[in-house]
Amino acid sequence: MCFASGKTSALQFNPFETNHTSCLWKTANIFLDHKTKTERMKKIYPAKAFVFASLLLLSSVLVKAQVPSQVTQGACPGVVANFNTNDNGFNSPSVYGSIFDSSFYYHGGRGYWTDYSPPYRTTAPGFPRVLNIISPPYVNPNPNGTFNVGFYYIVPNAFVDRFQVRIISVTQTSNGTVTNIEATSGVQFFADWSTPTPYVDGVTPVANPVPDPTPFLIGQQGNVCIRLIDSDIQNGPATTFRVEVTYLVNSAFFAVFDNLSIGAENIPLPVNFIGLVADRNAGHGVDLKWDVSEEVDVREYQVERSENGYSFEKVGAVAAKGKSIYSFVNYNVPASTVYYRVKSVDIDGKFKYSGILKLSGSNSFSSDIQLYPVPARDEVTIQHKRLAANAKVIITSVEGRIYKVMNPREGASHTMISISDLAPGVYVIRLDNGKGDIQSAKLIKN
Repeated sequence: MCFASGKTSALQFNPFETNHTSCLWKTANIFLDHKTKTERMKKIYPAKAFVFASLLLLSSVLVKAQVPSQVTQGACPGVVANFNTNDNGFNSPSVYGSIFDSSFYYHGGRGYWTDYSPPYRTTAPGFPRVLNIISPPYVNPNPNGTFNVGFYYIVPNAFVDRFQVRIISVTQTSNGTVTNIEATSGVQFFADWSTPTPYVDGVTPVANPVPDPTPFLIGQQGNVCIRLIDSDIQNGPATTFRVEVTYLVNSAFFAVFDNLSIGAENIPLPVNFIGLVADRNAGHGVDLKWDVSEEVDVREYQVERSENGYSFEKVGAVAAKGKSIYSFVNYNVPASTVYYRVKSVDIDGKFKYSGILKLSGSNSFSSDIQLYPVPARDEVTIQHKRLAANAKVIITSVEGRIYKVMNPREGASHTMISISDLAPGVYVIRLDNGKGDIQSAKLIKN
């Protein structure tokens, strides 16, 4: 048996290569067979896993000419799902083999996914076995052609047990939802992408004892972080991506999946801030307005104010209504210089900030561009008049060497730029407003 190294249609699963003669995992139809097994497994695993598999089978699946994926060491500084309090919308469809049923199970008491599921599954599991977990759709925070995937594991033997990662695109079209396998890591040994350390349930780690320790969770633990490079990974406003991670375990011990990362420290929410403007009114208050685009699953916008540009506090909130322009009045505002920013909060609790707006006079519009914070460390906000199409921001050294070029959104009144990759020093920011007018300001990076 072999696990295809090339890409294929979603849910057309192929087995791992192994010396055993039984085919552990053939195709997606396996989810719909073995009725008696299904009925028995429903007591152990959530029904949504079976519903999810059925829905994917009904969705449109494309197979297109694809290039082979390359795999390199990844960048996984953040976690999008730690499972400390809930399953985060992940699913683990049951995989039926010739001698056992196999699936991950969300263990709320431990805050991760595992096939140890008391009181139903507490004895030694069968082997070899395949465990599969599929994430909900995420916006790819990485550039076109790349996707970072990181996760924590416990397996019996990281030098023998293997995994595979696949990236599944989910694209909304006028004809319905289309899914496709865009990239695959191929079969990889855990030890080739991590530094395994010993794990004994109830003993490791001593500082965090686990509830109800089991002698069948023993082996090695570690963190995998890989980058899949494939030109078929194309970001778009109608496309999100599911991450599928599959384990092949070769011993009679349980396994664990936890802490998924897809690269970025803070995954951008499905909203983009275009502009934020402010005007002082006659009643000693400030009228704020902001523009947004691509607002999806946003619960509310929280308005925050600061008197120094660093320490902010919440002064009010506006419920998200699917509009493009929002407004808020902040009363009893000091006459001195104040700073504002807007925090969009997703229905799942994730959040994203707008740029920072500086209000020193009667309104936030200025003939000259302004930068803050000063000095800046990770990102800087440029405050400016609303921009025309084809506007451009260029960051250069004082000698004129170009380090970064970006195109702000048309109509934007402020522009945020990440400068975390720049070395500390002095730079020059040049703003071309799209109409031939160019302004410059000094940027100090800490």
